Amino acid sequence: MELAVLLALLGAARALSTCRTLDLEAAKRKRIEAVRGQILSKLRLGSPPGDPPEGFSSLPEEIKALYNSTQELLRQRALLRPPEDPEDYYAKELHRFPMEPPGEGE
Repeated sequence: MELAVLLALLGAARALSTCRTLDLEAAKRKRIEAVRGQILSKLRLGSPPGDPPEGFSSLPEEIKALYNSTQELLRQRALLRPPEDPEDYYAKELHRFPMEPPGEGE
């Protein structure tokens, strides 16, 4: 008997609840739209740019050759550079600050 009354009260309480279920997909879409808006705002654009005009997407051969030669030069320099010592990443000096227990100072 008590169980039936408890279940009836639980059902009634659930019906009166104002909490809505959370739709994760809708929240995800809203977040993506918010980030997209922030990016457009930073770029000072009202809407996403359209596709580039025909012929604009291909680069001239001189620029491609310059890019490729620069990449090759950077690869050669990286090979000539001595490998980095992992110890250079860490601090070389150790600083020690002695601490006194509370109440034993001046």
